[in-house]
Amino acid sequence: MKKRILISELDETSHRSSIALNRLVNLGPVTLSELEAIGISTYGQLEELGWEEVARKWVESYPERLNVMAFVAIIATLEGIPWTRVTESDKAKARRLVNELRNELGLPATKATPRRKKKT
Repeated sequence: MKKRILISELDETSHRSSIALNRLVNLGPVTLSELEAIGISTYGQLEELGWEEVARKWVESYPERLNVMAFVAIIATLEGIPWTRVTESDKAKARRLVNELRNELGLPATKATPRRKKKT
């Protein structure tokens, strides 16, 4: 098995759009099989749809994926960064979409949990 990479590690001349998602970090085997089942198997497909549309399609077929961290993984993959480096702004966007979808599905909104302070 080839080493998994971040899309940002590829040079600009490579054919990023044709890179299979299973070559990239941030997405595990269950996520990859679910995305493939809804017709998304390459970075180009992910990029073309954008993270919000991918999240909507994913939740439509797999409602149990309605959570912030699942959406953060998609954002991170598109940005070419490890999921742990996603900005608070992007995490807030993911939370907003989760709550929007929960509302559409008639589920209660998620409650914001206070962030733990990092030890220095």
